[in-house]
Amino acid sequence: MTITRLFLGLTCLLFAAACSSNPTKLNVMQINALDSERSDDGSFNGLEFLADPIPGGVSNRVNIFYLHGIGWTEDPENDPLASNFIAGVAKAYELDVTGNILNSKCGTKGDTDERISNSIDITTGDTPIYYQTIIPGARLQLDKLVCMDRQTLKVDPTLEYVVYRVFWDEIFWERLQDAHVGQDDHLGYSRGIAELRRKYNRRLKDEMVNYGFSDAVMYLGPAGKEIRKAVKGAMCAAALDSAGRKFEEMGEEISAEDACTEASNSGVKTNQFAFVSESLGSKISFDVMRDAMTDGKKTILDDMIAGSELYMLANQLALLSLSDLTNSPLKAAELDTTKNRPRIIALSEINDFLSYEINPFFENLWQRQYVPEGQSLPQFDFRARENLSKTLGFDFVDIRLEFADPIVGLINDFVDPLQAHSEHSAEPAVMTLLLCGAQNGQAREVTCLATADFENTN
Repeated sequence: MTITRLFLGLTCLLFAAACSSNPTKLNVMQINALDSERSDDGSFNGLEFLADPIPGGVSNRVNIFYLHGIGWTEDPENDPLASNFIAGVAKAYELDVTGNILNSKCGTKGDTDERISNSIDITTGDTPIYYQTIIPGARLQLDKLVCMDRQTLKVDPTLEYVVYRVFWDEIFWERLQDAHVGQDDHLGYSRGIAELRRKYNRRLKDEMVNYGFSDAVMYLGPAGKEIRKAVKGAMCAAALDSAGRKFEEMGEEISAEDACTEASNSGVKTNQFAFVSESLGSKISFDVMRDAMTDGKKTILDDMIAGSELYMLANQLALLSLSDLTNSPLKAAELDTTKNRPRIIALSEINDFLSYEINPFFENLWQRQYVPEGQSLPQFDFRARENLSKTLGFDFVDIRLEFADPIVGLINDFVDPLQAHSEHSAEPAVMTLLLCGAQNGQAREVTCLATADFENTN
Protein backbone atom coordinates (compact mmCIF):
# COMPACT_ATOMS: atom_id res chain seq x y z
CA MET A 1 0.00 0.00 0.00
CA THR A 2 2.86 2.37 0.77
CA ILE A 3 4.42 1.91 -2.68
CA THR A 4 1.05 2.35 -4.34
CA ARG A 5 0.48 5.64 -2.54
CA LEU A 6 3.97 6.85 -3.41
CA PHE A 7 3.52 6.35 -7.13
CA LEU A 8 0.00 7.76 -7.01
CA GLY A 9 1.42 10.84 -5.33
CA LEU A 10 4.25 11.21 -7.83
CA THR A 11 1.84 10.96 -10.75
CA CYS A 12 -0.56 13.41 -9.14
CA LEU A 13 2.04 16.03 -8.28
CA LEU A 14 3.77 15.92 -11.63
CA PHE A 15 0.87 15.87 -14.03
CA ALA A 16 -2.32 17.06 -12.33
CA ALA A 17 -2.16 20.55 -10.88
CA ALA A 18 -5.68 20.12 -9.57
CA CYS A 19 -4.33 17.70 -6.94
CA SER A 20 -2.60 20.50 -5.06
CA SER A 21 -4.22 21.56 -1.83
CA ASN A 22 -3.86 24.96 -0.19
CA PRO A 23 -0.26 26.12 -0.70
CA THR A 24 2.19 25.91 2.16
CA LYS A 25 3.20 29.19 3.76
CA LEU A 26 6.94 29.67 3.60
CA ASN A 27 8.60 28.72 6.87
CA VAL A 28 12.24 29.65 7.44
CA MET A 29 12.92 27.21 10.26
CA GLN A 30 16.57 27.93 10.99
CA ILE A 31 19.54 29.99 9.79
CA ASN A 32 22.55 28.30 11.38
CA ALA A 33 26.30 28.89 11.12
CA LEU A 34 28.73 25.97 11.24
CA ASP A 35 31.19 27.86 13.43
CA SER A 36 28.55 28.49 16.11
CA GLU A 37 27.27 26.00 18.67
CA ARG A 38 24.02 27.99 18.97
CA SER A 39 20.93 27.57 16.84
CA ASP A 40 19.67 30.45 14.73
CA ASP A 41 23.02 32.21 14.69
CA GLY A 42 23.83 32.39 10.98
CA SER A 43 24.73 35.60 9.14
CA PHE A 44 25.57 36.43 5.53
CA ASN A 45 25.70 39.57 3.42
CA GLY A 46 23.17 38.92 0.66
CA LEU A 47 23.56 39.79 -3.02
CA GLU A 48 22.55 43.43 -2.65
CA PHE A 49 25.18 44.03 0.03
CA LEU A 50 27.91 42.40 -2.06
CA ALA A 51 27.45 44.99 -4.80
CA ASP A 52 30.38 47.37 -5.04
CA PRO A 53 31.75 50.09 -7.33
CA ILE A 54 34.89 49.91 -9.43
CA PRO A 55 36.84 52.95 -10.69
CA GLY A 56 34.90 54.59 -13.48
CA GLY A 57 31.72 52.67 -12.67
CA VAL A 58 28.42 54.51 -12.52
CA SER A 59 26.58 52.23 -10.11
CA ASN A 60 27.23 49.45 -7.64
CA ARG A 61 27.20 46.08 -9.27
CA VAL A 62 27.46 42.43 -8.31
CA ASN A 63 28.27 39.82 -10.94
CA ILE A 64 26.29 36.59 -10.44
CA PHE A 65 27.71 33.36 -11.84
CA TYR A 66 24.79 30.93 -12.19
CA LEU A 67 25.23 27.18 -12.58
CA HIS A 68 22.27 24.88 -13.15
CA GLY A 69 21.64 21.35 -11.94
CA ILE A 70 20.33 18.15 -13.49
CA GLY A 71 18.04 17.90 -16.49
CA TRP A 72 17.65 21.55 -17.40
CA THR A 73 17.79 21.86 -21.16
CA GLU A 74 16.95 18.65 -23.00
CA ASP A 75 13.19 18.90 -22.51
CA PRO A 76 11.74 21.72 -24.65
CA GLU A 77 8.84 22.05 -22.20
CA ASN A 78 11.18 23.23 -19.41
CA ASP A 79 11.57 26.91 -18.60
CA PRO A 80 14.64 28.67 -20.03
CA LEU A 81 17.69 28.22 -17.83
CA ALA A 82 17.80 30.56 -14.84
CA SER A 83 14.91 32.66 -16.15
CA ASN A 84 13.00 31.89 -12.97
CA PHE A 85 15.92 33.08 -10.88
CA ILE A 86 16.20 36.37 -12.78
CA ALA A 87 12.43 36.84 -12.62
CA GLY A 88 12.55 36.16 -8.87
CA VAL A 89 15.19 38.84 -8.35
CA ALA A 90 13.21 41.32 -10.44
CA LYS A 91 10.01 40.60 -8.53
CA ALA A 92 11.74 41.41 -5.25
CA TYR A 93 12.39 44.92 -6.61
CA GLU A 94 8.93 45.16 -8.20
CA LEU A 95 10.45 45.19 -11.69
CA ASP A 96 8.80 43.72 -14.77
CA VAL A 97 11.22 41.66 -16.88
CA THR A 98 8.61 40.21 -19.21
CA GLY A 99 10.29 39.96 -22.59
CA ASN A 100 13.53 41.48 -21.27
CA ILE A 101 15.52 38.28 -20.71
CA LEU A 102 17.65 38.51 -23.83
CA ASN A 103 17.79 35.65 -26.28
CA SER A 104 21.16 34.06 -27.03
CA LYS A 105 22.51 31.04 -28.85
CA CYS A 106 22.72 29.17 -25.52
CA GLY A 107 19.99 26.73 -24.63
CA THR A 108 17.26 25.17 -26.72
CA LYS A 109 14.50 27.78 -26.59
CA GLY A 110 13.89 30.99 -28.47
CA ASP A 111 13.77 32.29 -32.03
CA THR A 112 17.19 31.64 -33.58
CA ASP A 113 16.66 34.46 -36.10
CA GLU A 114 16.58 37.05 -33.31
CA ARG A 115 19.49 35.96 -31.14
CA ILE A 116 22.02 38.57 -30.14
CA SER A 117 25.74 38.44 -29.35
CA ASN A 118 25.59 38.33 -25.58
CA SER A 119 27.09 34.85 -25.30
CA ILE A 120 30.22 32.80 -25.88
CA ASP A 121 31.17 29.13 -26.22
CA ILE A 122 33.90 27.68 -24.01
CA THR A 123 35.78 24.94 -25.86
CA THR A 124 38.54 22.38 -25.36
CA GLY A 125 40.77 24.34 -27.76
CA ASP A 126 42.56 22.78 -30.73
CA THR A 127 42.56 19.28 -29.23
CA PRO A 128 39.22 17.55 -28.65
CA ILE A 129 38.72 15.11 -25.79
CA TYR A 130 38.00 11.49 -26.72
CA TYR A 131 36.31 9.01 -24.39
CA GLN A 132 36.48 5.26 -24.83
CA THR A 133 33.10 3.57 -24.41
CA ILE A 134 31.90 0.12 -23.37
CA ILE A 135 32.42 -1.00 -27.00
CA PRO A 136 36.19 -1.54 -27.47
CA GLY A 137 37.55 1.02 -29.91
CA ALA A 138 34.32 3.06 -30.09
CA ARG A 139 35.00 6.64 -28.96
CA LEU A 140 32.95 9.76 -28.29
CA GLN A 141 34.32 13.25 -29.02
CA LEU A 142 33.97 16.35 -26.87
CA ASP A 143 35.11 19.68 -28.33
CA LYS A 144 32.65 22.26 -26.96
CA LEU A 145 32.24 22.47 -23.19
CA VAL A 146 29.70 25.11 -22.22
CA CYS A 147 27.78 28.05 -23.60
CA MET A 148 27.48 31.14 -21.38
CA ASP A 149 25.39 34.25 -21.82
CA ARG A 150 25.10 37.58 -20.02
CA GLN A 151 21.89 39.10 -18.67
CA THR A 152 21.78 42.54 -17.02
CA LEU A 153 19.14 43.63 -14.53
CA LYS A 154 19.19 47.34 -13.63
CA VAL A 155 17.40 47.94 -10.36
CA ASP A 156 17.89 51.71 -10.22
CA PRO A 157 20.72 54.18 -11.03
CA THR A 158 22.69 52.94 -8.02
CA LEU A 159 22.40 49.15 -8.36
CA GLU A 160 22.61 46.54 -11.08
CA TYR A 161 23.01 42.77 -11.32
CA VAL A 162 24.85 41.07 -14.15
CA VAL A 163 23.97 37.38 -14.39
CA TYR A 164 26.28 34.99 -16.25
CA ARG A 165 24.25 31.87 -17.05
CA VAL A 166 26.32 28.76 -17.77
CA PHE A 167 24.71 26.09 -19.98
CA TRP A 168 26.58 22.78 -19.81
CA ASP A 169 23.70 20.32 -19.83
CA GLU A 170 22.73 20.43 -23.52
CA ILE A 171 26.29 20.11 -24.83
CA PHE A 172 27.19 17.14 -22.66
CA TRP A 173 23.84 15.54 -23.48
CA GLU A 174 24.49 15.77 -27.21
CA ARG A 175 28.13 14.63 -27.02
CA LEU A 176 28.03 11.92 -24.33
CA GLN A 177 24.69 11.14 -22.71
CA ASP A 178 22.56 10.83 -25.84
CA ALA A 179 24.83 8.01 -27.04
CA HIS A 180 24.03 6.08 -23.86
CA VAL A 181 20.39 6.81 -23.02
CA GLY A 182 19.12 8.87 -25.95
CA GLN A 183 17.55 5.80 -27.56
CA ASP A 184 15.09 5.83 -24.70
CA ASP A 185 13.70 9.36 -24.30
CA HIS A 186 10.59 10.84 -25.84
CA LEU A 187 12.29 13.21 -28.26
CA GLY A 188 13.29 12.73 -31.89
CA TYR A 189 14.42 9.32 -33.16
CA SER A 190 13.72 7.53 -29.87
CA ARG A 191 10.00 8.20 -29.64
CA GLY A 192 9.18 4.80 -31.11
CA ILE A 193 10.52 3.04 -28.00
CA ALA A 194 9.39 5.66 -25.50
CA GLU A 195 5.79 5.63 -26.72
CA LEU A 196 5.49 1.93 -25.93
CA ARG A 197 5.37 2.92 -22.26
CA ARG A 198 2.40 4.16 -20.33
CA LYS A 199 2.23 7.95 -20.45
CA TYR A 200 3.23 8.79 -16.91
CA ASN A 201 5.85 6.03 -16.62
CA ARG A 202 7.42 7.49 -19.76
CA ARG A 203 7.45 11.03 -18.44
CA LEU A 204 8.74 10.01 -15.03
CA LYS A 205 11.61 8.09 -16.61
CA ASP A 206 12.58 11.09 -18.74
CA GLU A 207 12.40 13.61 -15.90
CA MET A 208 14.08 11.50 -13.22
CA VAL A 209 16.51 9.26 -15.08
CA ASN A 210 17.20 10.15 -18.72
CA TYR A 211 17.50 13.90 -18.05
CA GLY A 212 18.24 13.70 -14.35
CA PHE A 213 20.30 10.92 -12.82
CA SER A 214 22.34 10.53 -16.02
CA ASP A 215 23.80 14.01 -15.40
CA ALA A 216 25.00 13.05 -11.93
CA VAL A 217 26.36 9.67 -13.06
CA MET A 218 28.29 11.37 -15.87
CA TYR A 219 29.69 14.06 -13.57
CA LEU A 220 30.94 11.50 -11.04
CA GLY A 221 32.92 9.76 -13.82
CA PRO A 222 35.90 10.96 -15.90
CA ALA A 223 33.75 13.52 -17.74
CA GLY A 224 33.45 15.43 -14.46
CA LYS A 225 37.00 16.68 -14.99
CA GLU A 226 35.98 18.38 -18.23
CA ILE A 227 32.85 19.87 -16.64
CA ARG A 228 35.03 21.41 -13.92
CA LYS A 229 37.45 22.66 -16.57
CA ALA A 230 34.51 24.13 -18.46
CA VAL A 231 33.21 25.97 -15.40
CA LYS A 232 36.67 27.37 -14.65
CA GLY A 233 36.94 28.61 -18.23
CA ALA A 234 33.49 30.17 -18.01
CA MET A 235 34.46 31.93 -14.77
CA CYS A 236 37.53 33.38 -16.45
CA ALA A 237 35.54 34.53 -19.49
CA ALA A 238 32.97 36.12 -17.17
CA ALA A 239 35.75 37.96 -15.35
CA LEU A 240 37.08 39.32 -18.66
CA ASP A 241 33.62 40.36 -19.84
CA SER A 242 32.74 42.05 -16.55
CA ALA A 243 36.01 44.00 -16.66
CA GLY A 244 35.31 45.38 -20.13
CA ARG A 245 36.69 42.70 -22.49
CA LYS A 246 33.24 41.83 -23.80
CA PHE A 247 32.15 38.55 -25.35
CA GLU A 248 31.75 40.41 -28.63
CA GLU A 249 35.50 41.17 -28.62
CA MET A 250 36.53 37.64 -27.66
CA GLY A 251 34.63 36.15 -30.60
CA GLU A 252 32.10 33.34 -30.79
CA GLU A 253 34.29 30.96 -28.79
CA ILE A 254 37.38 30.73 -26.60
CA SER A 255 39.12 27.76 -25.06
CA ALA A 256 38.93 27.33 -21.30
CA GLU A 257 42.73 27.48 -21.07
CA ASP A 258 43.03 30.67 -23.15
CA ALA A 259 40.29 32.41 -21.17
CA CYS A 260 42.00 31.69 -17.85
CA THR A 261 45.47 32.55 -19.13
CA GLU A 262 44.29 35.92 -20.44
CA ALA A 263 42.23 36.73 -17.35
CA SER A 264 45.00 35.76 -14.92
CA ASN A 265 47.78 37.58 -16.78
CA SER A 266 45.95 40.80 -17.68
CA GLY A 267 45.34 41.99 -14.12
CA VAL A 268 41.63 42.63 -14.72
CA LYS A 269 39.69 44.53 -12.06
CA THR A 270 36.04 43.72 -11.69
CA ASN A 271 33.11 44.07 -9.33
CA GLN A 272 32.54 41.42 -6.67
CA PHE A 273 31.37 38.06 -7.95
CA ALA A 274 28.74 35.93 -6.24
CA PHE A 275 27.69 32.42 -7.18
CA VAL A 276 24.28 30.78 -7.38
CA SER A 277 23.94 27.06 -8.00
CA GLU A 278 21.11 24.57 -8.10
CA SER A 279 21.13 20.86 -7.30
CA LEU A 280 24.13 19.12 -8.96
CA GLY A 281 25.51 22.58 -9.78
CA SER A 282 26.21 23.01 -6.07
CA LYS A 283 28.59 20.05 -6.02
CA ILE A 284 30.25 21.25 -9.23
CA SER A 285 30.71 24.78 -7.83
CA PHE A 286 32.14 23.46 -4.58
CA ASP A 287 34.58 21.19 -6.43
CA VAL A 288 35.74 23.99 -8.75
CA MET A 289 36.33 26.38 -5.86
CA ARG A 290 38.14 23.76 -3.80
CA ASP A 291 40.36 22.93 -6.79
CA ALA A 292 41.25 26.60 -7.17
CA MET A 293 41.96 26.97 -3.45
CA THR A 294 44.24 23.92 -3.24
CA ASP A 295 46.14 23.91 -6.56
CA GLY A 296 49.04 26.04 -5.32
CA LYS A 297 48.51 28.64 -8.06
CA LYS A 298 47.44 32.27 -7.83
CA THR A 299 44.91 32.95 -10.60
CA ILE A 300 41.91 35.11 -11.38
CA LEU A 301 39.74 32.36 -9.88
CA ASP A 302 41.20 33.05 -6.44
CA ASP A 303 40.31 36.75 -6.79
CA MET A 304 36.75 35.91 -7.85
CA ILE A 305 36.23 33.48 -4.98
CA ALA A 306 37.71 35.65 -2.22
CA GLY A 307 34.99 37.39 -0.22
CA SER A 308 32.25 35.83 -2.35
CA GLU A 309 29.06 34.10 -1.31
CA LEU A 310 27.87 30.89 -2.93
CA TYR A 311 24.12 30.35 -2.62
CA MET A 312 23.33 26.67 -3.00
CA LEU A 313 19.69 25.96 -3.82
CA ALA A 314 19.03 22.29 -2.99
CA ASN A 315 22.68 21.35 -2.46
CA GLN A 316 23.82 17.76 -2.87
CA LEU A 317 27.19 17.91 -1.13
CA ALA A 318 26.51 15.17 1.43
CA LEU A 319 25.05 12.71 -1.08
CA LEU A 320 27.59 13.23 -3.88
CA SER A 321 30.57 13.45 -1.54
CA LEU A 322 30.28 9.67 -1.29
CA SER A 323 32.10 9.70 -4.63
CA ASP A 324 35.03 11.54 -3.03
CA LEU A 325 36.02 8.70 -0.72
CA THR A 326 39.73 8.14 -1.31
CA ASN A 327 42.79 6.46 0.17
CA SER A 328 44.82 9.66 -0.16
CA PRO A 329 44.61 12.67 2.19
CA LEU A 330 42.92 15.76 0.78
CA LYS A 331 44.68 19.11 0.65
CA ALA A 332 43.73 21.93 2.98
CA ALA A 333 42.67 25.24 1.43
CA GLU A 334 45.36 27.86 0.92
CA LEU A 335 43.76 31.01 2.27
CA ASP A 336 44.67 34.63 1.63
CA THR A 337 44.48 35.99 5.17
CA THR A 338 44.16 39.55 3.86
CA LYS A 339 40.78 38.77 2.29
CA ASN A 340 37.49 37.47 3.59
CA ARG A 341 36.89 33.74 3.52
CA PRO A 342 34.20 32.81 0.97
CA ARG A 343 30.88 31.74 2.46
CA ILE A 344 28.51 28.98 1.38
CA ILE A 345 24.83 29.54 2.11
CA ALA A 346 22.95 26.27 1.66
CA LEU A 347 19.17 26.49 1.32
CA SER A 348 17.42 23.16 1.90
CA GLU A 349 13.69 22.47 1.73
CA ILE A 350 13.16 19.97 4.51
CA ASN A 351 11.03 17.70 2.24
CA ASP A 352 13.49 17.61 -0.66
CA PHE A 353 14.54 14.00 -1.37
CA LEU A 354 17.98 14.91 -2.75
CA SER A 355 19.16 17.70 -0.47
CA TYR A 356 20.99 17.27 2.85
CA GLU A 357 21.79 20.16 5.17
CA ILE A 358 25.50 20.89 5.35
CA ASN A 359 26.08 21.51 9.05
CA PRO A 360 24.40 18.27 10.26
CA PHE A 361 26.37 16.45 7.54
CA PHE A 362 29.70 17.76 8.80
CA GLU A 363 28.79 17.06 12.41
CA ASN A 364 27.66 13.51 11.60
CA LEU A 365 30.79 12.85 9.54
CA TRP A 366 32.95 14.16 12.37
CA GLN A 367 31.23 11.91 14.92
CA ARG A 368 31.50 8.86 12.67
CA GLN A 369 35.19 9.20 11.80
CA TYR A 370 37.57 6.40 12.70
CA VAL A 371 39.54 6.89 15.91
CA PRO A 372 42.53 4.57 16.57
CA GLU A 373 42.33 2.42 19.68
CA GLY A 374 43.50 4.25 22.77
CA GLN A 375 42.56 7.67 21.40
CA SER A 376 39.39 9.66 21.98
CA LEU A 377 37.33 11.60 19.50
CA PRO A 378 37.86 15.36 19.80
CA GLN A 379 34.71 17.23 20.75
CA PHE A 380 33.01 19.04 17.89
CA ASP A 381 33.22 22.37 19.70
CA PHE A 382 33.75 25.91 18.47
CA ARG A 383 37.48 25.37 17.92
CA ALA A 384 36.88 22.20 15.89
CA ARG A 385 34.18 23.94 13.84
CA GLU A 386 36.44 26.89 13.08
CA ASN A 387 39.34 24.62 12.13
CA LEU A 388 37.06 22.67 9.82
CA SER A 389 35.96 25.87 8.06
CA LYS A 390 39.59 26.95 7.72
CA THR A 391 40.66 23.59 6.32
CA LEU A 392 37.81 23.45 3.80
CA GLY A 393 38.24 27.13 2.99
CA PHE A 394 34.64 28.26 3.54
CA ASP A 395 32.32 29.60 6.18
CA PHE A 396 29.02 27.72 6.10
CA VAL A 397 25.46 28.84 6.78
CA ASP A 398 22.50 26.44 6.63
CA ILE A 399 19.00 27.68 5.90
CA ARG A 400 16.25 25.17 6.65
CA LEU A 401 13.07 25.89 4.70
CA GLU A 402 9.62 24.51 4.09
CA PHE A 403 7.52 25.72 1.17
CA ALA A 404 6.49 22.71 -0.97
CA ASP A 405 2.74 22.20 -1.31
CA PRO A 406 1.04 19.00 -0.06
CA ILE A 407 -1.11 16.56 -2.01
CA VAL A 408 -4.76 16.23 -1.00
CA GLY A 409 -6.72 13.14 -0.06
CA LEU A 410 -5.06 9.97 1.15
CA ILE A 411 -1.57 11.39 0.63
CA ASN A 412 -2.04 14.84 2.14
CA ASP A 413 1.13 14.27 4.19
CA PHE A 414 3.17 13.90 0.99
CA VAL A 415 4.39 17.17 -0.56
CA ASP A 416 5.62 17.82 -4.08
CA PRO A 417 9.30 16.69 -4.12
CA LEU A 418 10.08 18.39 -7.42
CA GLN A 419 8.78 21.71 -6.08
CA ALA A 420 10.86 21.19 -2.93
CA HIS A 421 13.95 20.52 -5.01
CA SER A 422 13.75 23.08 -7.78
CA GLU A 423 11.39 25.97 -7.04
CA HIS A 424 13.25 28.11 -4.51
CA SER A 425 13.20 31.00 -6.99
CA ALA A 426 9.40 30.98 -7.00
CA GLU A 427 9.27 31.94 -3.31
CA PRO A 428 9.43 35.78 -3.01
CA ALA A 429 10.66 35.80 0.59
CA VAL A 430 13.40 33.27 -0.25
CA MET A 431 14.64 35.53 -3.04
CA THR A 432 14.55 38.56 -0.77
CA LEU A 433 16.52 36.59 1.82
CA LEU A 434 19.22 35.93 -0.80
CA LEU A 435 19.26 39.58 -1.77
CA CYS A 436 19.15 41.14 1.69
CA GLY A 437 21.06 38.59 3.76
CA ALA A 438 20.64 37.67 7.41
CA GLN A 439 22.02 38.74 10.77
CA ASN A 440 22.16 36.50 13.82
CA GLY A 441 19.76 33.96 12.40
CA GLN A 442 17.14 36.47 11.26
CA ALA A 443 16.29 37.76 7.79
CA ARG A 444 17.45 41.34 7.34
CA GLU A 445 14.60 43.59 6.28
CA VAL A 446 15.83 47.12 6.96
CA THR A 447 18.16 49.11 4.68
CA CYS A 448 17.54 46.74 1.79
CA LEU A 449 16.02 47.89 -1.51
CA ALA A 450 14.39 44.51 -2.14
CA THR A 451 10.94 44.06 -0.67
CA ALA A 452 8.88 41.03 0.38
CA ASP A 453 6.40 39.99 3.03
CA PHE A 454 8.34 38.21 5.74
CA GLU A 455 5.27 37.47 7.86
CA ASN A 456 5.36 33.88 9.16
CA THR A 457 8.82 33.27 7.69
CA ASN A 458 10.77 33.16 10.97
